[in-house]
This record gives sequence, structure tokens and C-alpha cells, in this order.
Amino acid sequence: MKNIPFTLFYRWAMGSAAFALSGLLGACSYTNGYETPTPCNLPTTVSYQTHVLPILTQNCYSCHGAKTYQLSTAGTFNMEDFTQVQFYSNPANGRNNVSYMVGNIRHDAGFVAMPYSGGKLSDCDIATIKAWVDAGALNN
Repeated sequence: MKNIPFTLFYRWAMGSAAFALSGLLGACSYTNGYETPTPCNLPTTVSYQTHVLPILTQNCYSCHGAKTYQLSTAGTFNMEDFTQVQFYSNPANGRNNVSYMVGNIRHDAGFVAMPYSGGKLSDCDIATIKAWVDAGALNN
């Protein structure tokens, strides 16, 4: 290093550092944490039996099944009784014209986030239930 003029060494060191930094930054990508949601392929007619019931069975029956309902003192409703499901799916029985079922599963303000003990349902599951509710919450 004694034979290399200081300015030449300085340029080399700065160039090497800039090159290394650009390599590091080039390996990274900026994302804002938002991933593009996978589109849902909702059927033209959402069926309770075919589309909604499997979602409820898998995600809700552990707390809202007939056996749990009989043992509960928390005021949960029995999702195995379709008349109760239909009542809680009706926007007129909810808040601000949003049914309790939809408001709860979307985690809307003023509603109880469901599933209570788990994470939020997938966007596709929520869209399926919302489409069924919007179509009149029929037992089809």
C-alpha cells in the first residue's frame, strides 16, 4: 500500500464498497407486506350444502356444534340447526345491515372476531359465505 497513492487507494476502496452494496441491495426486493390475493373461483350459485357447510363444519363446529351448544353457557348458537344459521346470516338481524355471521368472520369493527380461538378464515372462504348470504342464505 505504500507504493499506491492514497487517492487511488481511496477510489478503489470506495468503488469496491459501492459495488458490494449494490450487490446486496440488488438481492433484496421491496414489498410492502401485501401479497396479491389468490382469486376465488366462486360458483355462479353458492350452495349451502356444497360450499358453505364444509367451511362451517371445518372452522366453526368445534364451538358452534350441537354438542358444544348443549354444554355452553356462553350464548353461542348451534350451527347444526339451520334455522339458527339462517337467522345469524340475515343482515336485518345484524348491525348496520351486516349479518352477524359475515361481520364476525370478516372481523368487522363492532363484531366478535370469529373463529374466536383461531385465525381469520381465508379470503375465499369469507367470499363464499358472503356470496351465499347475499343470495338469501338458502338451504340449497
